[in-house]
Amino acid sequence: MITGLYSFTFLLGSSVENAYLLNYEYRYGSTSHILYQGLTPHQAEKLAQHPNVKSTVRISALGQLSDEMMGVRSVKLAVTDRDYARSVLSVPTTGRLPEKAGEIALDKFTMDSLGVLHELGAPVSLQWTDSRGGGHSTDFTLCGWWASPMNFTEACAWVTAECAAGLLPGYPDTASVTMGVDLWQPKELERQAQQIMADQGVNQVAYTTNLAYNEARMEMAGKQATPFYIPALVVLLCGFLMIYSIIHVAMDQDTRFFAGLKTLGMTPRQIRWFLLEKAGLLSLFGLLPGWLMGFGIHYLVTPRIVTGMEQNPAIYFLSWETFALAALSAFGTVLLAYFLPAVRTGGRMPTQMLRNLEEGVPKGQGRSSTGKVGILRLALRSLWRNKGRTILSLLSLLLSLLLLCSTWIRYTSYDEDLYLNGMSPWDYTIEDGSAASTVQRYNPNNRAITEQIVSDLRGRGEVLEVSVLKSKEVELRASDGLRQRIVDFYNEPYDETMTRRESQAAYPDWCAGLDCLEQTGSYYGIVIALEDAYLRYVLDNCPVTSGDFDVEQFADGRYVVAAGAYVEGVSSPAAGETVELGGERLSVLASVMGDTSFLSGSNSLESSFHLTYFVPLSLFDRLFPDEGIRQLAVNIDHDGQEEFEHYLSTYKQSLNRGISVRMRSDYQEVFQNARLNECLPKLIVGIVLMAIGLLNFANMLVTKTMVRRKEFAVYQSLGMTSGQLRWLLLTEGLLHGALLTVILLPVTFSVTWFGMPAVFSRLNTWCMTYHYTLAPLWAALPLMLFLAAAVPLMCCRFIEKGSITERLRIVA
Repeated sequence: MITGLYSFTFLLGSSVENAYLLNYEYRYGSTSHILYQGLTPHQAEKLAQHPNVKSTVRISALGQLSDEMMGVRSVKLAVTDRDYARSVLSVPTTGRLPEKAGEIALDKFTMDSLGVLHELGAPVSLQWTDSRGGGHSTDFTLCGWWASPMNFTEACAWVTAECAAGLLPGYPDTASVTMGVDLWQPKELERQAQQIMADQGVNQVAYTTNLAYNEARMEMAGKQATPFYIPALVVLLCGFLMIYSIIHVAMDQDTRFFAGLKTLGMTPRQIRWFLLEKAGLLSLFGLLPGWLMGFGIHYLVTPRIVTGMEQNPAIYFLSWETFALAALSAFGTVLLAYFLPAVRTGGRMPTQMLRNLEEGVPKGQGRSSTGKVGILRLALRSLWRNKGRTILSLLSLLLSLLLLCSTWIRYTSYDEDLYLNGMSPWDYTIEDGSAASTVQRYNPNNRAITEQIVSDLRGRGEVLEVSVLKSKEVELRASDGLRQRIVDFYNEPYDETMTRRESQAAYPDWCAGLDCLEQTGSYYGIVIALEDAYLRYVLDNCPVTSGDFDVEQFADGRYVVAAGAYVEGVSSPAAGETVELGGERLSVLASVMGDTSFLSGSNSLESSFHLTYFVPLSLFDRLFPDEGIRQLAVNIDHDGQEEFEHYLSTYKQSLNRGISVRMRSDYQEVFQNARLNECLPKLIVGIVLMAIGLLNFANMLVTKTMVRRKEFAVYQSLGMTSGQLRWLLLTEGLLHGALLTVILLPVTFSVTWFGMPAVFSRLNTWCMTYHYTLAPLWAALPLMLFLAAAVPLMCCRFIEKGSITERLRIVA
């Protein structure tokens, strides 16, 4: 059992740590240790021949996609290489890699950004720039696509070598080579990358190193996984108590045994070696069952904690090192438990060992003033026998109860409703495929969300509300007054060291937009159409800085609401001023502090600095009648959630354009997994340790009963009946159970009642509502009392085997 707990703890901790490193690898975009970019074919060959290089994969890139809808993503137009595609998880899952000229395979993000149909054979028109800066426009036919966690910011568009030769004169000599390198010893990657170039005489080559092998990242992953390794300390303590209690309950027999061996000439060193070998055999016999138990728990639990992987993390991150570490830890725990008996037994003379046994037996107790002994008094005497065994059982139960109760209080205090409300103001968000992530620029020409989709959703019985959001980037010109107001606003102090403008120095596109406004008066405006849920969000989260945001006037379609920075003060057109949108001059109803965090995707880099204008949907459709829908917010009757999500999944698969759906169940799953991340390892350890504590308690009762077989024979020879013997054993068991209950109940209550509020005061409790419960204690007490009654009665059958005379001959 101890080996199993160690195995589970180390397997889970290792999986969590490796999952963080895998996430860094996904963010890096390749499984290779080093990526060299911009190489010539000759330079690539030289680097590949270095003795530190284990293997390489490479691609020849014709250039890079340059369509403005690619946003901040970098997509190479490259010749197909299956090995390289595997290293960046970019092998088509639908269709295949290109085999003929004119074919192309793309990732889903690129397809949705460009508005490519999700159909094999669909036309693809690409704008791309070669390594010399020349622009090209080429038509292809889609032959495959894939979705990869490595393609958020970088990806490849695969074409054939035959196609590349026709597109780029002089191919392959004029192509730029990107080579992924795997090393024999992936340590200090920066130093090795530079050393390889220096040794091979390759200079001025750009390279990047895998984040998963960065020392700081590895240290960070270790810190993130530390909470999952901490239960090993609890396993050490409770495992020691369990094994020591098993040793301790048989200490009387062992003491007599070793006293006899010492009389025959066994030395203290030989006794210690005997106990060491016994500990080794005990650990060895428990290895295979323990490993299997630990892996079984790991297989069931880890996939609930490490999520977001197509592979089962319990198998994907499996390694022999964790099993070896579990075996060593279990052996160390057993050795620690045998250490005290070995020292105590080895340093005493045989007569002293036997004398100590006699001194430990209580005498003269239980007799009344009349000289008679009652059942209750005899049972009370057993409480004073070997108090150490009782204390060990008490400690193991107390530790497991404190761990279980404190963890269960935290588990039940996580509030799902608070979490869901904090993560999303509505139940479902349906986004155009080009706005599925923040690194994608919304493409209004994609039009994946149609009016028919909106109509179908509103026709569902479980749907309570469907809110439409549309947006439009427009170039505007500010009046002299507005320009001066905004410039002055951003030149005001941000803090004692810088202005608001200077605080944005890390965002050059934003700074360029503000400079353009200051110098020319031109700026970008983002016009956003709001209704229902989106409008309520703005009303609740965007404080008014001028005017009055009257909903009825806003709905008339004659006003706009201007939004500036989310800082006190007016940094946009103020109430009463006018702005020209779509050829109409409209009055500003109010100005607010702008919060557009609900907006999916991103806008163009040119509009990094912009002012936001909120308008009702009816006005937006009048100003910009041809614009598509950017996203939808859907609220439903939660009783119909399962049916609605099945409908959404089926509907999404039937479309030939990409849409993204953020489901309520996704947030619920994240909540459940996060809660399990926090609590499940400790709960499992606590449950197993509770089982260990109960086994210790049962073992104590069995030993206390069985070692007194001769004593009970004496009682029966003096006239005690079998019924009285059973009643005596039952009373003894219940007294032990009552004693432990009297101690466990107030101690557990006191520690949790006064300690847990202090623990909660140091937690991030934004999605927690403190809920006090002692459910694990109420579940454990009946089990303990059941054992207190059942174990002695079961032992009674073995005690009465044989005649009284035979039992009186037993050597004590």
